[in-house]
Amino acid sequence: MKIAVFGASGRTGLLLTFQALNMGHEVTAYARRADKITISHRNIRIVQGELSDYEKIKETISGQDVIMCTLGIDKNKPSTILSDATRLMLQAMEECGVKRFICMSSAGVQGNDAGFWFGKIIMPLFLKHVFEDKKRQIEVIRQSRADWVIIRPVGLTESPKTGRYQVNEGLPTSRSIPRADVADFMLKLMTDKKYDFKMPTISST
Repeated sequence: MKIAVFGASGRTGLLLTFQALNMGHEVTAYARRADKITISHRNIRIVQGELSDYEKIKETISGQDVIMCTLGIDKNKPSTILSDATRLMLQAMEECGVKRFICMSSAGVQGNDAGFWFGKIIMPLFLKHVFEDKKRQIEVIRQSRADWVIIRPVGLTESPKTGRYQVNEGLPTSRSIPRADVADFMLKLMTDKKYDFKMPTISST
């Protein structure tokens, strides 16, 4: 399949891109800095562009089968980067006739889905602005005409892929999950329609 990955230079995006290529898919990787994508493969095409550049976003999306978003925000300050970029992606998808959209969000985005400590202490004190834009991003996706899935992973680790994780529509069952397992699940969602128009959590078993 042909996959466009937004956020391909991030830690989860790189793993997603690597796994997709290993599975034989063709990947168009979108990043603000192309030199951060350290993967060399005959089936990868790298597009360097800003998240506000609609024409480059549309160029990246044209002809794809699935769009995957692993964008994140590094700094906890007021921002609409995630929601604005996602809006442009979905607009381009509609213009280009691309339907499937898989987006990585976070556990905790619903307020009560990542435990008391995270929801009442960590998020309000250290991640308030990040999660405000994540919530805006979710609303943009929900209002779109795409066939979407929004996944809510718990704390991301750099551990190797296990292939064993818990997915459900309620609360997560652990506090962490390897990024590689998140990437694995996102790739399964290319064809698995079980969670369409839903927001499943993913956590280690």
